[in-house]
Amino acid sequence: STNTSTNTSTNTSTNASTNMSTVNTPLPPSATVVESGRLVTTTPSNALRPQPSMFTLLGLRSSPFWTSPNNNLPPGGKTNQRIAYGDEYVAEVVDKLEASYKEIKKEYMEAVMGISDGGKAVNTALMEGDYDANSTDQGHKLHKGSWDWHSYVQGGVKMDNSFRSLCPKTASIIDSLGTSLFSTPFSYVFFSTLHPGTTITPHSSAMNLRLRVHLPLIVPEFEWDALDKVGLECGGQKRVWEEGKAVVLDDSYVHHVWNNTTSTRVVLLVDIWHPDVTMEERKSTEEMFEYTKNMGWMK
Repeated sequence: STNTSTNTSTNTSTNASTNMSTVNTPLPPSATVVESGRLVTTTPSNALRPQPSMFTLLGLRSSPFWTSPNNNLPPGGKTNQRIAYGDEYVAEVVDKLEASYKEIKKEYMEAVMGISDGGKAVNTALMEGDYDANSTDQGHKLHKGSWDWHSYVQGGVKMDNSFRSLCPKTASIIDSLGTSLFSTPFSYVFFSTLHPGTTITPHSSAMNLRLRVHLPLIVPEFEWDALDKVGLECGGQKRVWEEGKAVVLDDSYVHHVWNNTTSTRVVLLVDIWHPDVTMEERKSTEEMFEYTKNMGWMK
């Protein structure tokens, strides 16, 4: 009787302890990749919804543009008053870029165009474009005409090129964005030069985890009611650029760009994390992409 009682007590205690230990052990972070069907419609409303081609994180706030078409703030107004949802995170990025607009444009003009502030030719080697028309990247198959990239970040990697040496202020500003800067294989920072007569055809990004910032450096002169000349459309909404005033868009919506003028349009393009993606989710996403890269699923 004693032995039975002792054994039963011991086994019950051990099992309970084991089960409790199992219950209290936290599961490691994980992500499950599944193949799913996609229903693609051809109705006009289709373009008005986010359509990331690869990856969707549910529950994120969504708007085709995160900046108001009206860049004029009232006296004493704050930048977040022209940002969707009054978002302070996006407003901080916009403030940093706009505050350095003149310095960034000066570096672009000297490094890419070879022209100094005074309009004289610069006697230094110019930065070479890194747009590869033969790339298998879908982003390189979207345009008709002439489109140049001069990149600081490409595919989430800071380029080992002349960008930092020729545009040190711009590189420093980008670096100062810190954890706001998007950090996956779908992250880009580059001077986007759209030459006359060039269009970028309608498309959507691979995921809804990022927002894309355009800091306009050079905008062709045109009549403001002539949006067929130069502009961009995202989620069915049209915008024009104004030099020095950032445009923030969610490029998981279908969007396209056109420059039907006789002048060049230039923006500094910067990808940042969507403000609703938490730091833990960012870390997990980075680890997921690192894993897929190590497995050979991504280049």
